[in-house]
Amino acid sequence: MIEFKQPALVGELRRRIAEGVYSGTLPTTLELAAEFGVNPKTMNKAIARLVADGLLERRRRSGTRVCSPLPGDGRLIEVIFEGFTTIFTHPFWGDIWSGMVEQLAADGFRPVLNMLEADPGSGVLDLVHFSMSPAAGRIVLGIADPELLRQVRSSGIPFITACDPLEEPSIPQVTFDFDEGIRQAVELFFRNGCRRIAFIGQTRTLQPLQSPRKFLAYQQAVQTYCGAFDPLLVENARPLTGQGAPALAAVLDRTRPDALLAAYDHQLPELAALLAERKLDLPVIGCDGLHLPGLPDARHVVAAPRRECGKRVAELLVAAIRERREPVSMSIPAVFR
Repeated sequence: MIEFKQPALVGELRRRIAEGVYSGTLPTTLELAAEFGVNPKTMNKAIARLVADGLLERRRRSGTRVCSPLPGDGRLIEVIFEGFTTIFTHPFWGDIWSGMVEQLAADGFRPVLNMLEADPGSGVLDLVHFSMSPAAGRIVLGIADPELLRQVRSSGIPFITACDPLEEPSIPQVTFDFDEGIRQAVELFFRNGCRRIAFIGQTRTLQPLQSPRKFLAYQQAVQTYCGAFDPLLVENARPLTGQGAPALAAVLDRTRPDALLAAYDHQLPELAALLAERKLDLPVIGCDGLHLPGLPDARHVVAAPRRECGKRVAELLVAAIRERREPVSMSIPAVFR
């Protein structure tokens, strides 16, 4: 009898599963331990490893069974994103991507990208030529288009979205909750004597599943601390580089704020350049917690834990794939510091 060490034991069990030697319920742990000439604890650890990898499942009073094959390519995760940016290098999405890929790799999965084009002004997606790849699961990054999500859901493959909150609770999602962080930022402005706090960011959306949550949090906080909300202090800007400065210019042309809350940190360089051009020294707080080249570290930020978001997205999706269910949702608080 050949005695197997645990790595070789795991490899032999994998081979037998792949070749169909085991296709239903496995022999008991004691029977397998005796066959392979190993301690039952060693066999139990080998089986636990294959359970964690999604090849086996344990059921109480039913024994250990071989999982049915995963749909599509059992180790691919399709990542669907809007092509307004390169997610690998974008200061916000790049951190989410890094955390996500790191966790997927640790779980034995790898991503395949599916980039969608969108109108830069409105954000309306071009879905005419949209198609999905064979995959075990899907991650939708930052897109709330109801038709896209309908198509993704109708494929029957587990999926999850990140990271803007969606109004439809049945859609699995990992989101950032900026409400408390923005409230604290507005409170700090107020304590420092600021009453006319401007906001540059998305104030409206064409997507019925999504609301401009940062703007709504700002609006509620301003009404709490400063009284009536002044629409002259607000200008809509999509989260694209180059849209922040024109929005702030529109505000400055019609009124004079004494503080600025910026919804998207990657617009801070253009906002800072415009304030310097206008010779205005306004306190500014950003809402992502990014460290950008050429800008001094801000004294205060509303920081989104981006790498954690990416890891949680991957963890929840992989767990759902292995357990043959829909992913659960979670909200991650942004931290004011």
